[in-house]
Amino acid sequence: MNLETLRHQHESLEELVEELIAAIATNDPRPVATIRWRLARELIAHLAIEDRWLYPRLRQSSLPQTAELATRFFAEMGGLKEAFNNYMTHWTDPLIALDWPGFRRETHMVMAQLRARIDRENAQLYPLAEREEKHASSRAA
Repeated sequence: MNLETLRHQHESLEELVEELIAAIATNDPRPVATIRWRLARELIAHLAIEDRWLYPRLRQSSLPQTAELATRFFAEMGGLKEAFNNYMTHWTDPLIALDWPGFRRETHMVMAQLRARIDRENAQLYPLAEREEKHASSRAA
């Protein structure tokens, strides 16, 4: 796994978020289920890679700034998976149809959390991960 793959996943997730936000701007809940499940599949796979590969590696970095930021991000943003799982479990198709305004509100909140995590990782964590890769390769040389 490499950072370029994770960046591409972020781009795909951002596109799906935009697609979902556009779908809930209408009064037709029918296209929402397909988009939500595509987003769920991609997000769950992405978070698993980050949680199993990226964060553990960076939290054990010999570069203090990298280890500290990865540890802080892991603690601060670890709740996204639970929030998203709760969102997916709670909002069944019948409930979405029954409480469209409530579903739209919660969708905006959860998507804002996802966007914030992607933005922070892209801006702060991934550059440090690149630095970590360069540092590790220079030690190995």
